[in-house]
Amino acid sequence: MQFKHPEILYALLLLIIPIIIHLFQLQRFEKVPFTNVQFLKNVEQQTRKSSRLKKFLILLSRLLTFTCLIFAFAQPFLSNTKLEQQHNTTIYLDNSFSMQAKGENGELLKSSAQQIIDNIINQTNNITLITNNKSFKKSELKSLKNELISIDYTPSKLDLNAILLKINSLNDNTTGTLNKSIIISDFQDINLINKPDFTSMNGEVNLLKLSPKNNNNFFVDSIFISGNNSFETNLNVIVKSTLTSTKNLTLSLFSNSKLIGKTTARFDNSKISKISFSLPNTLNFNGKISLTDEALTFDNDFYFSISKPEKVDVLSIGETSEYLKRIYSENEFNFTTTPLLNLNYNQIKKQHLIVLNELEYIPNELGNEISEFVKNGGHIVIIPSPKTNINSYNTFLNSLLIGTIESKNEVEHQITTIRFDHPLIQDVFEKKVTNFQYPKTNLNYNTHFNNSSSIINFDSNEPFISSINKKSSTIYWFSSPLNKNFSNFTQSSLIVPIFYNFAKHSLKTSQLYYTVNLDKEIEIKTSLGKDQVLTISNESTEFIPLQTVSQNKATLKLNDNSLKSGFYNIKNGNETLQTIAFNYNRNESHLSYSDIEQLIKNNNNVSISSSIDNVFNKIYNQQKINWLFKWFLAFSILFLLIEMLLLKYFKI
Repeated sequence: MQFKHPEILYALLLLIIPIIIHLFQLQRFEKVPFTNVQFLKNVEQQTRKSSRLKKFLILLSRLLTFTCLIFAFAQPFLSNTKLEQQHNTTIYLDNSFSMQAKGENGELLKSSAQQIIDNIINQTNNITLITNNKSFKKSELKSLKNELISIDYTPSKLDLNAILLKINSLNDNTTGTLNKSIIISDFQDINLINKPDFTSMNGEVNLLKLSPKNNNNFFVDSIFISGNNSFETNLNVIVKSTLTSTKNLTLSLFSNSKLIGKTTARFDNSKISKISFSLPNTLNFNGKISLTDEALTFDNDFYFSISKPEKVDVLSIGETSEYLKRIYSENEFNFTTTPLLNLNYNQIKKQHLIVLNELEYIPNELGNEISEFVKNGGHIVIIPSPKTNINSYNTFLNSLLIGTIESKNEVEHQITTIRFDHPLIQDVFEKKVTNFQYPKTNLNYNTHFNNSSSIINFDSNEPFISSINKKSSTIYWFSSPLNKNFSNFTQSSLIVPIFYNFAKHSLKTSQLYYTVNLDKEIEIKTSLGKDQVLTISNESTEFIPLQTVSQNKATLKLNDNSLKSGFYNIKNGNETLQTIAFNYNRNESHLSYSDIEQLIKNNNNVSISSSIDNVFNKIYNQQKINWLFKWFLAFSILFLLIEMLLLKYFKI
């Protein structure tokens, strides 16, 4: 038992006053003559015994009356906690997409929010609400109720340790405050990146795991292009199921909002179904793959955007080569060739690929411009001259930090080995080719390059073509001149795919789609003025992303969690440069859940609850105060009545 005003209990010391009065009460006796003395002595003994008993009972009733009154004014109560302690309850409610799953009372998130509202109506202690994307510290009951009513799903997903850290940061750590934490989630495996540490929690933690009625979910997992020609593009779609299924699902293909095709995804006692659509090659195709599934809805639609490839800007500096003009046709490339003496240095930064075509030497000014070009993500091809000035080239190569030319060899070699797994040519051949006429060269340069990989080798196993990858660019090196006097490589079947892919790989093509809530970079070909910035927008929102501008492109850095699935336009002012598609991460679609009983082993401050009502009832009972002052008032009146009855009916 505890007291709200324990200082009043000092009044119990005053109870000694009636005790003293009763013990030392003085009475006057009158002498009355009487004849039978023996009889009076007998009456006197009986009277004294009755009088003492009555006085003792009256004293006891008065003491109990005053004691109960004093206790009543001290306001006694029964509670598991002290009255002066503050109570702080922090609720984490998981509002990730997996909480769209249906439980006994509808969607897990919505039903949980309503149950919390029903339980906090009569709460008087401080309540803090945490979701994956918001925090409401010690909010008023009305505003907290409104937030719970309007709560929505978010692509953000917090690790359990991050949740505990967030709760601790919002808990009231002042002396005399009891913190209670409630974590309401479906506890998917992706919530447990690392083993949770409950020992750091300031207060008791209650875990409530929500489980859906149906654990089977169908979703569009990914898409990719498997091939295309001048008329159409073959789009493959991967549809998955969380459980082995034999169900057939209808998939619809939309171009913007127009339905252009349907097909069936068949699950032949498996978890994966692969289907394909043939798309027309148009200027731009903003598509959506859609299916119908009631388990989760966020992963039923998959957006993608196919843009017509832009032309690649290629500049050849040095000798005029007819084979380059034929390869870099006007349909796909903006090709320019210029002698070194007529070079306009301002054109360098506007290119995607620069070919240094058999220059005898590389002037310092050109070397500096090319180094800056490479630093900003440009790609170059270096073809040496038969009269290469090795010192000049080494100065240039050292500025690129890639290595040096060691010597010149005038020995004939055949070009015999192709690295079919190299990214530049891995899609060129359907199978490894060995029975073709090998090209040859009678002059080559020995080099020592850092971090280089060979693409094509001589019969001596020395590289004929090498690639050196820099941070955001690639440098391609030919060990031999390509003019007809020294090599017949330009007459081989390899010349076209090699140079074609040099250019195509220098331009980063736009992705079919991007994933919301993952850090990403988007490269856009554009020229921006000093005060110009790119914006990203759709029908409902517009924002300015972080961006780095260099030469003829801009790199956008996205880490905004507020993005939603759908199409967004990248704009320079009012001009739309590109349309990109975003989709939600499919990690939550797999419905893989953790065993929380294993998580709380050897953690005495953590418990598992079966329902939201039980959690709040437990907290309410722990914080409940049972006042006893009414009982003590009633007992004081009772003892007062007993005293009155003793005085009236107890005859001496």
